[in-house]
Amino acid sequence: MFCLKCGNKLPDDAKRCDNCGYPVGGDPDHQPEKDKIPEQPPVTSGSIQTKTNQAAAAVSQVRTPLPYLSEQIAASLPGEAAVGIFGGAPDTVAGITEILNPFKTVLSGLKSFGQSFTGLFKSKQPGRLIIAGAIAVVWIVLMILSYSGISLGPLNWLTFALGGMGRGFFGFIGGLLGKTTVAAMFFSLLSGGYKHLGDGFKALLQSSNFKTNNLGVLLLGAGGALALYQFFAGNAFWTDTMSALSGALLSVQALGRGNGFLYTLAQSLTAKSSGKTRIAQSEKSVSLLTGVTYGFTLGALVSVAPFGRLPVILGAACITAGIVLTVVFGNRKEAAA
Repeated sequence: MFCLKCGNKLPDDAKRCDNCGYPVGGDPDHQPEKDKIPEQPPVTSGSIQTKTNQAAAAVSQVRTPLPYLSEQIAASLPGEAAVGIFGGAPDTVAGITEILNPFKTVLSGLKSFGQSFTGLFKSKQPGRLIIAGAIAVVWIVLMILSYSGISLGPLNWLTFALGGMGRGFFGFIGGLLGKTTVAAMFFSLLSGGYKHLGDGFKALLQSSNFKTNNLGVLLLGAGGALALYQFFAGNAFWTDTMSALSGALLSVQALGRGNGFLYTLAQSLTAKSSGKTRIAQSEKSVSLLTGVTYGFTLGALVSVAPFGRLPVILGAACITAGIVLTVVFGNRKEAAA
């Protein structure tokens, strides 16, 4: 007879193949270990439930998608973010790679802002509500004094209290956003944001090497900040510079924290589309925030000049140069690929 496995000729009374060891007769339980099929545990309802739980645990480790950003970016405790979402949010937001488009990011930020603002009135710790109330009272008193012909220059500068006054509807909106930026800066510092300034300045210096592939993004950030400051201030003079300095400090804090509304917005503006997913490009988002910091700082510096429209003129120049550089280097990259 012959071996059924290797075809080797065997004696009629052989139990195993002399060549490969395959059993050709006798007890099949004496198969070589390598040929034995391992026994499988019986499938029960308990084992199925265990596998289901393991799968659910694995899914929970996947990074949280940004459609739930507004819930994540909101304060973990009522009133924690106050009006300081621009300076950061709880660390649960960090590490997200799936990015929303800028419009949805802004909507999520506004929702979070509303939640954090109403949280001030629900908090069992009234400290932040007292601070917010005090800031509002100071604004009102300074505006009343200004209408009465009394001007407290240093205090007006520190609080941006007169921002938007006498400039119509759009001026009022710009002044309100400027006041919100100043208040957000104070709240973020009081909530521990000052701890991130060191890391923020370090990131600012590291991203200030002006690489050609990111220079366009940096200029776009600077131009946008200059234009936004002009919207805050109207005719920008030294009395309005606190809104610009607040914007610069919030940008530095966002660089240091690596999360929060400003950082997420920068990610959404610089994200790269991959199919239906938008993936963050951290280097470009850092360059954008660096440009925003420079833009607000430059806006504050040029406000000492007697020409109040200088920030928006410089902003338009930066935006134009940023668009040109982004298009030029983008085309070169595509050509090289």
